[in-house]
Amino acid sequence: MSEEITNQGSQQEEGLELEQGQGNHHHDPHSRNEIVYSVFSKTSKRWITIAASFAAMFSGLSSFIYYPAISPLANDLHASIELINLTITSYLIVSGVVPSVVGDLADRTGRRPLYLMTFTIYFAANVGLALQNSYPALFTLRMLQSAGSSGTITLAYGVIADIATPADRGSHVGILMGL
Repeated sequence: MSEEITNQGSQQEEGLELEQGQGNHHHDPHSRNEIVYSVFSKTSKRWITIAASFAAMFSGLSSFIYYPAISPLANDLHASIELINLTITSYLIVSGVVPSVVGDLADRTGRRPLYLMTFTIYFAANVGLALQNSYPALFTLRMLQSAGSSGTITLAYGVIADIATPADRGSHVGILMGL
């Protein structure tokens, strides 16, 4: 009797191994049992990533383009170089805080409304900066410009997380960083 119990136990273990081993075989990509992560094709995912990456370019665009204008701005606005440098510092502070707020809002409300909001803020701030003629306006509008542009990189990462499996995200982030 003890031999029967031992034989039944090893047959059950073999059956368990077979069931576990079945998961190691190659899956048919057209199998109905496979979990679909995204409805987008590989090409569509690439184009979505490229579009999100293009939008994310605005994140760093406005910060560096400003440096050559520091002295002329100080002269035109009758402000010191230190005050103009303060607009750079405030820009960087806002660009460090806003992405976490935008990322959280995007997870709750969706990426599209946040893209519209960030680009509207960015566009309005740029128009305001082109028309302003005082230091307080420059200071305030630079922070708004940063708020509008800095969230775009967070949104791009969110889009990539939405469309790509964790195993495929590296190639999509590579596109994001490459543009």
